[in-house]
Amino acid sequence: MSVPGDAVSEAQELALRDVREGGSWSQRQRMKNATLRALVRTALWLADRLPRSWLIGLLGGVGGLVHLVSRELRERTQRHLRRADLDPALSGVVWRNCGRNLGRCLLLRRGGALSDAVELNAESAQCLDDALAEGRGVVFVSLHLGPFEWLAAKIAEHWQAAGRGSPGPAILVRESYDPGLDPFVDQHRVGRGLEVIHRGKPGASARILRALRQGRPVGFLPDLGGRVRSEQVRWLGGLAELPIGPLRLAERTGARLLIGYLEPKPDAGFALRIAPSKALLSDHPSQALAAELEARIRRHPTHWLWMGLK
Repeated sequence: MSVPGDAVSEAQELALRDVREGGSWSQRQRMKNATLRALVRTALWLADRLPRSWLIGLLGGVGGLVHLVSRELRERTQRHLRRADLDPALSGVVWRNCGRNLGRCLLLRRGGALSDAVELNAESAQCLDDALAEGRGVVFVSLHLGPFEWLAAKIAEHWQAAGRGSPGPAILVRESYDPGLDPFVDQHRVGRGLEVIHRGKPGASARILRALRQGRPVGFLPDLGGRVRSEQVRWLGGLAELPIGPLRLAERTGARLLIGYLEPKPDAGFALRIAPSKALLSDHPSQALAAELEARIRRHPTHWLWMGLK
């Protein structure tokens, strides 16, 4: 049965142009993508050369400017804060912190240890080491909170400092809509010893299972949902779809399920906090995991990506 053209949803039309969904691009879209790649390369070249404080300050200002000029994005952020019973006036700080944290993530491209920027205390390090010592891998769940790219980089540093060698920790990420952007996006990850697994590419599931069988940690960021198997949970004052892949993996493989996040410190640094998740002990694991993640967001709401909620 054919479907009239005006009945095709916007989402379906976008999928037809999204190579991740098996679509193809028009000549105009290919030209647009080439231009975008050139702009990304130029922006990264500039970011790599700006003084650290200038980069963070500049992008914090850009975040504040976006909040000021985009009514749609401002109101979306305020709506989600209000729904979570938080002050919508925090939205400006959320956007400025978003820019600053993007700047901090870009600094990973420059190399160098994170020892001065991210504290990993003895308790959190022991929690991770004890889980790794079991030899079944670690399902490591985290959040888009703070300069979240720093978290995986810090785990990789800890892995290497213990002499565990290569391959290192793995992270599951959504690939870029344009595969030509992936090398630029992944450069700082691969350069720090991380295995990057693009969840939409063939063989992703096998690579995740292989990493766990090799006793390595695999990182997941389920807090903003995704086009994967999910369950509906109560989330920040409303309902949302939480990806359940991490729970299923930990349950079926026996890998330890840990939660880690970057906690902002008064001196503008961050501390990596790691703790065991108790979600699999609950009668409703997905809701229990959502509650654990939400508790961490509520501790530091101005460093989370509220604008990413649907």
